[in-house]
Amino acid sequence: MSTRRSLVWMAAAQAGYFVFQFGGSVILARLLSPHDMGVFAIALAVAGLLALIQAFGLSNLIIREAELKPALAATAFTMNAVLGLVMAALTVALGLFGGALLSSTGVAQVLLVLAALPLISIFEFLPAARLEREGAFRTLAMLKAGRSAIAMGLTVALAFAGYSYMSLAWGQLAGAGFNLLALHAVAWRHASLRLSFQDWRAVSRFGGQMLAISGVNSLADRLAEILLGRIIDLAALGLYSRASSMFNLLWNNIHIVLARVLLVDFADLARRGVPFRERYLRVVAVMTGTLWPAFGGLAILSGPFINLIYGPNWLGAALPLSMLSIAAIILVSITMTWQVFVVSGETSRQARIEVVRSGFGLALFCAGAFVSLSAAAAAKIGDALFSYTLYRPHLRRMTGTTGADLRPIYVKSGLVAAVAVTPAAILMIAYRGAASTPLLYVGASVVIGLVLWLGALRLTRHPLQAEIAVTARKLLGASRGVLKAAP
Repeated sequence: MSTRRSLVWMAAAQAGYFVFQFGGSVILARLLSPHDMGVFAIALAVAGLLALIQAFGLSNLIIREAELKPALAATAFTMNAVLGLVMAALTVALGLFGGALLSSTGVAQVLLVLAALPLISIFEFLPAARLEREGAFRTLAMLKAGRSAIAMGLTVALAFAGYSYMSLAWGQLAGAGFNLLALHAVAWRHASLRLSFQDWRAVSRFGGQMLAISGVNSLADRLAEILLGRIIDLAALGLYSRASSMFNLLWNNIHIVLARVLLVDFADLARRGVPFRERYLRVVAVMTGTLWPAFGGLAILSGPFINLIYGPNWLGAALPLSMLSIAAIILVSITMTWQVFVVSGETSRQARIEVVRSGFGLALFCAGAFVSLSAAAAAKIGDALFSYTLYRPHLRRMTGTTGADLRPIYVKSGLVAAVAVTPAAILMIAYRGAASTPLLYVGASVVIGLVLWLGALRLTRHPLQAEIAVTARKLLGASRGVLKAAP
């Protein structure tokens, strides 16, 4: 399947995923309190700390290998299974005996349910990784949409029934169970229980490097959330969790999805010895042209957005959401960092960089938490700037790009973003930033911004405009084919 077609399928699935997640979060905001969200968030943070055991990223090894030998796949499956069993056991132990440490029986109860997730992931590993290696993004997209629908549907139903924070835990488990069954139904040929330690050295070396990269990053994020709950309180953590969840909906639905598809594409280029330069410049143009206006608009309209969607009880999440959105704009400037390091075989270098970056970011976040929730969120901007400083030179070296290559893209994307967010900025100035700005005016500013965005793409001859045009023609052609085939 072509990269563009894969992106279209993933975009369609993410649209469905976004509808389920966003719609469910709106309903849950009316059913659950910030304290309930804080209980689940701290349980998820504790589970995330334990998940560092499983942060070997072995699915990326399956994707990256030029020739995937059966012995290597079996070894990766075996080591992933051992790590999953250890993580599940530790989660159960903490749920049973960690009540005093966690200072909340609710957190312990949630952990006992979440302990099943690493066990399920053992049997998801090979089918999911092999499908991604094959570029079967249509199948993966449909599975993700189904998992989201099951998880959010059960969560909302249980919340209505009064299960409070436990509804979130049971919903997660139901979604994982559905995904496991569906994966084995559509990718049964890739399922294998063969155990082996034949290639343990190669797997361990790759896994250790990935652990140092994603593990250190996850450790810093989970510790930050736990410390925020301790330094301020669980309600503050609930507000931050709501802001970060809303931020992640946009980040995961666009940036992460594009990056996962492009990882397979970049890995193929690396195997064929094709330079990354042209492909990387196009990716930067698409990412900045899409995400800079989106995050800029969210940063400006965070107050009315939170008030209109989640209600006045959650207004404390508005400013943190703005801070996270500004940080995202900076990070998009160095898009595909992790993927470029992986396919270039420089994960050991990235591991060293991540240790420095994560330590700095955690210290900055904790310092901000002692001031206020908003200051803690603002620390993410400093973290993003530090990341840019660390990673930009290495990205230029590995992709063969220069400042002269990127500057025109940044200028065009900056102009497009500025034009797109102007209506929202004028509206918020007129209403002095009030969260109670009328929904009609907020919606109108978004629609006008979208129209101006499309016009600016065309006037600046932005590379994203060409991508949109090609994709639209392909979708139109496909829809005409379906209509002609219909009886």
